[in-house]
Amino acid sequence: MTTTPRNRKAAAAEQTDPDSTVAKASTLVPAAAPLEPPAGPEPDPAPETEVPERVPVAEALPEAIDGLIVDSQTRRPPTDLTTLFEKITPHGNTLLSTIRLVENRTDEYGRTRTTLLAAQGAHLSETVVELLLQRLRDQASVHHAVGE
Repeated sequence: MTTTPRNRKAAAAEQTDPDSTVAKASTLVPAAAPLEPPAGPEPDPAPETEVPERVPVAEALPEAIDGLIVDSQTRRPPTDLTTLFEKITPHGNTLLSTIRLVENRTDEYGRTRTTLLAAQGAHLSETVVELLLQRLRDQASVHHAVGE
């Protein structure tokens, strides 16, 4: 039998039978590892914790105000409590701080700590303003009783 181009093509077609190629490919080991790691069991979802609502900076007061509340410019307690806060709108419940109020206290190690209670120009709610004013009234009555 003579080898002609036609015979060579027929012989090549017989050798590359699609069914035999699939059988050989399934038994072969891949040349490279897959890009993605094998899928394992999914991790347990993280327990949902209740996130507290975000408090505006002007509303964040310390739990216990136990030091001396002073004006940061004069370093003395404010004398006129009626001018400390102004209403922003006539019928609103937000007030504007006219001075910067800080609390000076001594910690358990004897160091002086300063905490900002109300920045100048801060918008405060009526409840926070009432807490600050009540504390300033209590502070003024204690200092007058002591004679300072």
